[in-house]
Amino acid sequence: MSRLWSLIERVLGAVAALALAALVLLPALQVTLRDLFDSPLIGLEESTRWGLIILVFFGTPLLIATNEQIRLTEFVDRLPRLLRALLERVTLLAGAVVLAVIVWSGVLSIIRNFGTRTPTLDIPFWLFASPMLVGFAAGALGYLWVALRRDDPPVGGGPQIG
Repeated sequence: MSRLWSLIERVLGAVAALALAALVLLPALQVTLRDLFDSPLIGLEESTRWGLIILVFFGTPLLIATNEQIRLTEFVDRLPRLLRALLERVTLLAGAVVLAVIVWSGVLSIIRNFGTRTPTLDIPFWLFASPMLVGFAAGALGYLWVALRRDDPPVGGGPQIG
């Protein structure tokens, strides 16, 4: 399973990095084309929005492996080891459930809006919303896997999967 998660992590990380590069390069290109050639790119705002969606939702599962999600370590690290381990597992399982509910809601939203398209670039809604589904589904599976397999809860930050 750790090999599979490593592959998922690499793919999502690469796509998120490409989205980040696009978020930097496309607006710079827009400014250059608009100011020097008086010819802006139509739909760049929509493309940038989609790039931000990809970056955020494909980057979310990467927090699991690096143990960089927001944590209250000042409180949790002072708990007894057994209670800390239990709290960690409950928190991870709750995170998996919450992300699974969001994914299910996203699936229902895509089904209801299947024929809808974005206004400028005419991107199908299902394609526009798919990064959220993929990222949060991977996050839910990652949280579930880490909750069920880890021996010791992490203290502070640091890798959980490896």
